[in-house]
Amino acid sequence: MSKVNAVHHINFVVRELAPQVEYLRTLLQSEPIIEDLPKRYVKSARFLLSGVWIVLVEPTSTEGEVARILAERGEGLFLLSLSVDSLDESIEKLSQQGIYLDNKGKRQGLDNWTVQDLDCPKALGPVLQLCQLISK
Repeated sequence: MSKVNAVHHINFVVRELAPQVEYLRTLLQSEPIIEDLPKRYVKSARFLLSGVWIVLVEPTSTEGEVARILAERGEGLFLLSLSVDSLDESIEKLSQQGIYLDNKGKRQGLDNWTVQDLDCPKALGPVLQLCQLISK
């Protein structure tokens, strides 16, 4: 069975990307990958730290999921993505154990990531997500 084997990425929603990028650039001594993602109504900056992506996301519009999350929850941690070898196997096994998916379905993440959000308890805070790397 495919099981969770690592943290793949951690997303933070921010109102303004630039000052947070500078902070993490200094803290991590690393250069980010900065991308405009117009279909998602966001700009992002990704830092790789020991195999885990730390992602800053700034909404570029009042439309979209990230803008909704910022309006409802404010800035900060909003998503924890957990790596699995097989998304389909993990989804099937977890659903048999009472852990269900959200209603958005599987989708293409950045680069070669396929992701699926979970329907998780609000008490945990951020969205929990499964992530599978797909060979290019």
